[in-house]
Amino acid sequence: SCGAELICDETTAATKCPYCGNNTIIPGQFAGTLKPDYVIPFRKEKKEAVDALKNYYKGKMLLPGSFSNSNHLEEIKGVYVPFWLYSGHVDARGLYDARQDEIHREGEYEVTRSRHYEADREGTVSFSRIPADASSKMPDDLMDSIEPFDYSEITDFSLSYMPGYLANKYDVGKKECGRRAEERARHSAADELQATVQGYTSVTARTHEEKAVSEKVEYAVFPVWLLSTQWEGQNFLFAMNGQTGKMIGNLPVSKARQAIWFLGSFVIFLLIFGSFLLTGEDTTASSYVIAAAFALIPSVILNMVLVSQMKPVARESRAAAYAASGGVRLRVKNDRYIRTTESRVKLQNRQEPGGGVNHGRPPHGHR
Repeated sequence: SCGAELICDETTAATKCPYCGNNTIIPGQFAGTLKPDYVIPFRKEKKEAVDALKNYYKGKMLLPGSFSNSNHLEEIKGVYVPFWLYSGHVDARGLYDARQDEIHREGEYEVTRSRHYEADREGTVSFSRIPADASSKMPDDLMDSIEPFDYSEITDFSLSYMPGYLANKYDVGKKECGRRAEERARHSAADELQATVQGYTSVTARTHEEKAVSEKVEYAVFPVWLLSTQWEGQNFLFAMNGQTGKMIGNLPVSKARQAIWFLGSFVIFLLIFGSFLLTGEDTTASSYVIAAAFALIPSVILNMVLVSQMKPVARESRAAAYAASGGVRLRVKNDRYIRTTESRVKLQNRQEPGGGVNHGRPPHGHR
């Protein structure tokens, strides 16, 4: 409208004039076979995305104190991201080793009697509209992490939804994206099939195979807010689901805070375990080593949990959210008894808190 010439890349379908601010749509990018079948409209506004990012910082124990105060929001844009949607089914078959344990006490021994079974399963799991982003500009792990979208609001595509937002057409083909969707479907089908082996103490897969069959592929554009921030020379990219408001993105980790949390938790766990293990007259050097080892394990686990909160972005390997209700449709369900084994463990006298001695009581009680 202002007469300026816009220069875009070959995948741009909707953009904004940097001079007058008017929205510009390039209809040819969404014409013919390039036209999406469906669209999910934006439900979240720009201000909601900015507020969601601020809230996202809260509760992150390892976040550097200066990050939320001194980082600068470089860019925020609403983008209709292209997605391929895959529907089909997976034929799965698995052979499993299952065990049923019974534990009881005989005198000074804890006896475990195990009945071993071979479980054979075969069935089909159907999937509907597994999404895979079709833009090479979008990080796959970031787009996977803002799932799921609510398909109850999906509607036929129209250019009337585009003004005010950026939009790209797909530049990754349905065959290439299909491999990702197929892998997710196969993994979820394997999980669903193994979950039908029930009533056992433990179940392990001996062999399994899955065959994915694609029945339908659809093309859609979904709403995503992209927020780019800068802090200490580093760029951080966040994404918010423009429909549901789910925010995701990796955050920097403060090494100082990480060390404080690790050492603090180690001391607390050491005091807890030490109060039980370092009492009595027979305390030795090995008792201190054991107490330190018991304190180290939960401290490491806590540290890993805190770090995982800072780095939540990851490729999705499952598609359980898109499986048909009812789960797997079984064709074969056969459990065969194989043998019974028995193991005995002598119950050792063990030190009790306060210096008392436990004379042969099972450490795990009766089951």
